[in-house]
Amino acid sequence: MTDNYRIVVSAENNPYLAWQAKLFYFSCITRLKHTPTIIVHERGSEWHPDFDDLVKAGAIVRSAPSYRVTAHGDDYVPRNTAGTLLHAAQTCAEQDEFIVLCDPDMIFVRQPEFLKSLSGEHYGYMNYDREPVAIAAEKMGIALKLIDSQKAELSCGVPYVIPVADAYRLAEVWLEAIDAFPPRQWEDSMHAFGLAVVKLGLKVTLTHIMSHNYWPDEMLYGDIIHYCYGDDSWSKRHYFTEDKVRRVWTPTVEAKRGTILGEILSQIQEARDFYSSFHQ
Repeated sequence: MTDNYRIVVSAENNPYLAWQAKLFYFSCITRLKHTPTIIVHERGSEWHPDFDDLVKAGAIVRSAPSYRVTAHGDDYVPRNTAGTLLHAAQTCAEQDEFIVLCDPDMIFVRQPEFLKSLSGEHYGYMNYDREPVAIAAEKMGIALKLIDSQKAELSCGVPYVIPVADAYRLAEVWLEAIDAFPPRQWEDSMHAFGLAVVKLGLKVTLTHIMSHNYWPDEMLYGDIIHYCYGDDSWSKRHYFTEDKVRRVWTPTVEAKRGTILGEILSQIQEARDFYSSFHQ
């Protein structure tokens, strides 16, 4: 991977996202030979020990304040992703031309062909025709006809590839757009990204480089796995609390080699062995 891309992952200071950040980091350094930047949004306490493990392993871990509370005073977790972009834009080195913005529940299978322009992975479930989007657009002063002309390309999410030159302003307007939504759904942070793009007069290219675990037994087909789904056999949500997190590293379920779940479980086991060397 060339030096002008900086992979950045957004996390929170809790056990659930800490173990995901550890797996993300391991996957990134072993599959891409690239050291990502992990931005941890604090919640009034010391780092979770898993973030200390990441530092011992050579990870770049940065603290940032929590952006979860909107301008209206409500708590909205996905707002931290826009806050991550804001901080990443401030810390980029001179050689960085693009930020690859990721969620922690992602692993790499092989080196993706990241574009050299503003881009995002296609998410087919997004719907810019919903009333909350129209309400937010009106508050932002965005004509609906502009959204209609771009809405196909705006149906995107992580991993975003964002030119560093646009990153700070895009993050600011993204935060503004999130706050423009009425009581919001989880994916409305993604819709808010689209509104920010339109507001700034930018263009997005859709990518198709990722697979997900909605059908975990499907054979691998993407360069990246987003394990945002799950089922009774394995789900990231099974490992939410401190006592359950310890079990994630010793999976009891089995999966066929070459499948999406098989790759997830294999990388978990590899990561367990990798981090255990720092506790000997």
